[in-house]
Amino acid sequence: MTIFAPDLQGASRAMAVLAAGAPGRAWPADVRLAAPPRPRVAVPRELPGLDAEWAAAFGAAVRALAESGAEIVEIDLDPFLAAARLLYDGALVAERYAAVGEFVDSRPDAVDPTVRAIISPAGELEAHRLIADRNRLTQLRATAMTRLEGIDALMVPTAPEHPTIVDVAADPIGVNSRMGTYTNFCNLFDLCAVAVPAGTAGPAHFGVTVLARAFEDAVAADIAGMVSGCVAEGWSAAAAPSVELAVFGAHLLGQPLEHQLTSLGARWLGPVWTAPTYRLTALDTVPRKPGLIRVADGGVSIAGEKWLLSPAALGRFLAELPTPMQLGAVEFDDGSWGTGFGCDHAASARGRDISEYGGWKAALAAGALA
Repeated sequence: MTIFAPDLQGASRAMAVLAAGAPGRAWPADVRLAAPPRPRVAVPRELPGLDAEWAAAFGAAVRALAESGAEIVEIDLDPFLAAARLLYDGALVAERYAAVGEFVDSRPDAVDPTVRAIISPAGELEAHRLIADRNRLTQLRATAMTRLEGIDALMVPTAPEHPTIVDVAADPIGVNSRMGTYTNFCNLFDLCAVAVPAGTAGPAHFGVTVLARAFEDAVAADIAGMVSGCVAEGWSAAAAPSVELAVFGAHLLGQPLEHQLTSLGARWLGPVWTAPTYRLTALDTVPRKPGLIRVADGGVSIAGEKWLLSPAALGRFLAELPTPMQLGAVEFDDGSWGTGFGCDHAASARGRDISEYGGWKAALAAGALA
């Protein structure tokens, strides 16, 4: 399914609706809901068939991505390109004939001539050719995925050229195949992709496509946003299994343990405040952490942040949680409840009360822990 939208935010909203309404393919319990702060992005070492102006435009997009904080890793694109060629040059097109060939053959006038020219001949393909191409595709995918180990996404030019209407009319199948030179492997490898504008190549507009593993659409969208300057919304909350987690200390943005959340693919949702029924104490830990406890009297509202994690990520996070930290139910200032950080009362009693600052970051800024 492809979504055309004016920007990433519009695409994210559309994706939320589509994904939430398609329960037939279960989401993995450990799906990442965001790209890491410094994603590792693979780019082709060479781009055969790309002219100088387009290559320069792609180089500029790569530099922009690096300047936005990504780590760039060059890889050999050969297995990806070989798989892309199988889409039109091999026997895989027989799958299309199996799906709609009977209709095309029985009602040829109802089908676009170019589409008919692709599908009808596929009915004559021999079965052994399809099996051979499927085996070849399996081998190519294994090689390609090995090259993406430890990589968050792959970025390629969306297309190698801008064909004219005359070009398409003269050779519709050939032009269509060339347009997918760097992307026709996407569905064959079960990848997701986000294409965004990325400047110009001479007088023509230029774009890049960010590809990620199946179900990691949010990762691809975040990285595409680093190129385009448009922030994607966290549409994954509408489809993927997820849990919100409220944090109040060392796991806040910019704090020493933030990486424990981002490394699990957690997505930052924004600031929150507790109901005015809590106290905050500075615990004697390394690194320094606060302890949040609920009290019957004398409580105040404490500032924190919410993150979104997959269920599996929350499980791994909880398994590594040291004492005296705990996860439990926290009441927020709007009367709702959610999962959040706390600590046992005995440890809190030994700490220094910093509730008057209204939050961990405010206490740090005031020098209260010096």
